[in-house]
Amino acid sequence: MTEMDFDEVVFVLETSHAVELGVGGSTGVVLGKSRDVDGIIYAVLVGGETFMIPESGLVSAGHWVASEESSSVESVKVQAERYSGE
Repeated sequence: MTEMDFDEVVFVLETSHAVELGVGGSTGVVLGKSRDVDGIIYAVLVGGETFMIPESGLVSAGHWVASEESSSVESVKVQAERYSGE
């Protein structure tokens, strides 16, 4: 399988994982990717929300969107906090 690129439009297959997330059968845009022992996991933007979906659950639509259309300029800053017992 060919690795998908950032801003690539993808179809989310109706796998059990995608259906459980509520995005099976949707179209999305790749915003990020990471490798683990099972392969590549993609961060896919679907309907304004990002979901982590394995490579096996995606099919390329064969086109891309302009990066400014797919990415948000928002960021979140979180203060580190210790929990009791640490």
